[in-house]
Amino acid sequence: MTFPIMGWAQMPRELTLPEVYANIARGGVNVFMTCSDSVEDIKAQLDLAAEHGIQALIVDPRFRATDKPGWQEEALAAVKEYADHPGTFGFFVRDEPTRGEFEREGRMLALLGKERPDKVAYVNGLGCGARGADCFMEYVEEYARVMKPEFLSFDAYPISRIPEDADTSAFYKSDCGVEWPELNAYYRECYWEAWETYRMVGWKHGLPLWGFVLATPHHHSVWRYGPVTEGTIRLEAFTGLAHGVHAIQYFTLPTMPFENWDHGIITPDGRPSVRYNSFRKANDDLAKLGPMVKELACTRVFHTGPLTSACCAWTPGRHSRDSAHVGVARVDGDPAIIGFLKGHAGRYAMIVNRNPARKARIQVVMQDGWTASSIDIQNAIREIPLKAAFEIYLEPGDGRLLRIAHRKEQRALHNGSGK
Repeated sequence: MTFPIMGWAQMPRELTLPEVYANIARGGVNVFMTCSDSVEDIKAQLDLAAEHGIQALIVDPRFRATDKPGWQEEALAAVKEYADHPGTFGFFVRDEPTRGEFEREGRMLALLGKERPDKVAYVNGLGCGARGADCFMEYVEEYARVMKPEFLSFDAYPISRIPEDADTSAFYKSDCGVEWPELNAYYRECYWEAWETYRMVGWKHGLPLWGFVLATPHHHSVWRYGPVTEGTIRLEAFTGLAHGVHAIQYFTLPTMPFENWDHGIITPDGRPSVRYNSFRKANDDLAKLGPMVKELACTRVFHTGPLTSACCAWTPGRHSRDSAHVGVARVDGDPAIIGFLKGHAGRYAMIVNRNPARKARIQVVMQDGWTASSIDIQNAIREIPLKAAFEIYLEPGDGRLLRIAHRKEQRALHNGSGK
């Protein structure tokens, strides 16, 4: 699979119906999580997945890490049950383990990776907090060092509703970074800290990131996640691309049977939800841009406009001489995210509208001797040359991928020398 677009939360056994899996595939989600009722139920979902050209992350309790005798044999037996099925994407091990569980989870990841390196062994980490570590940075560092996963997956969501008791809520005052009155919501203070922390740890350990997009507005403990609009969907998806993610995950694909939880991508009876078309349109773009971004590494991410913790502010002049973002002299206009990426295909910049509710007009000026072209994905993927100074117009939360190159590099590529 070139770029996983995964729907999180287990698909209920009652929705093991051809029309439901047709809706999942048509919406652009290419990986889902199985039920865990029985081997037969899981295999029935795998059969439907294969029929509709998608795959499944298998949730079988035998993949849950444990210290009881015989756990290796049980896990390997489960692998043999599913691994050769064309609908199998990988094996779910754990969500948000504590620091004290890392060694045990790591043993399961190692076992599954050795037995079937062609399948994903999946664990997802915290997007904030420490859970047994001294701080969030230590949690993420130990996640990478001790568990040794194939990638760093974490769930963090930027948008939360302003509570009715905002004037007196101590949690709101500590959690609020920047308010977006148009949505009666705010950017959470810890969101960008999560991205920057995982980006740095991923770079250190050579591990790609898997990010999340909120699909289901819901209340959970003190959090009031949402609303979910086409702008918030695109903001979170393109934030991931700006950080060079290798997969995007939606929370949630099915609708959860909890109080104060809205519909997911599909309704309780498996039909497209009211936001389904917004997910489908975003996934069309992810399917085109994701495989390109997957071949690149994110070197740094900058922000313009109002900042929250861990946001690195774009400063004209200073950063134009830095090798991680050489080529771009200025970024002005409405608030933006600028992710710099590079790989064998060259240097790129992903520019994202930070506002999930308003259109953005962003001005970019290239350094002397440098050129930019816009990656057009509307029809066939093609590059459109841009002037040395140009403007980008973006819908709420939307992003644009730019290829940047020095004229000497362009001439070398044109002449075929590669030098």
